[in-house]
Amino acid sequence: MCRIFCHRSYQLLFSALILIAVNSLSVCAQSEQKEKSPPDKIFRGGLNQIKGAEAPRPVRNDVAQPNDEIVTLRYFKIKKGTFDQFLKASVEGVWPYFEKLGSRVIGMWQVFTPVGVEGATATGKDYDEVYLATRYASLDHWKASRDTIAHGGNGPDWVKCKAALDLRQSLTVSTSVIFLKGSMASNGPYFMPGLNETYEKKAPK
Repeated sequence: MCRIFCHRSYQLLFSALILIAVNSLSVCAQSEQKEKSPPDKIFRGGLNQIKGAEAPRPVRNDVAQPNDEIVTLRYFKIKKGTFDQFLKASVEGVWPYFEKLGSRVIGMWQVFTPVGVEGATATGKDYDEVYLATRYASLDHWKASRDTIAHGGNGPDWVKCKAALDLRQSLTVSTSVIFLKGSMASNGPYFMPGLNETYEKKAPK
């Protein structure tokens, strides 16, 4: 009886050692894959990864191409309470570089629930929602902006942009983009509320 029990114990111990060894090899393989991954392998808002991005890449640009203007409307779900940080990174780090590429940021907005407006959609409890609208001269212009370094070089402004994009990515839960085509209105909005005044009807002469 003891022999059978001891034999089964050894079998269980041997099986456990095999499982530990296999798991250890799997963890090591995953660690090696992570170490082999290039340091620039971050999504950065849908931008293409460029080989040799660290080598100096000066750029001389061609003349402006024919326009067929589009607007991109990008939607973000971001970590709750991080909009101010997200916007600051965009204004100070991302937008100056993309302005150099010829795109024109219309603005960035956080979705909010207005008080006292019946039927207004409630915002997410676990995340904030953000919209970013940007003008591009054409769809080809937008496509070229995905290859940032080939379009605008990798000088100090790109280094600052890259750091800001990485910060935004760390705050982003998910993101998507839609493309719009139409015409920009020439006039801007204005608000001229009625004055709280009283008037009297003038008697006829």
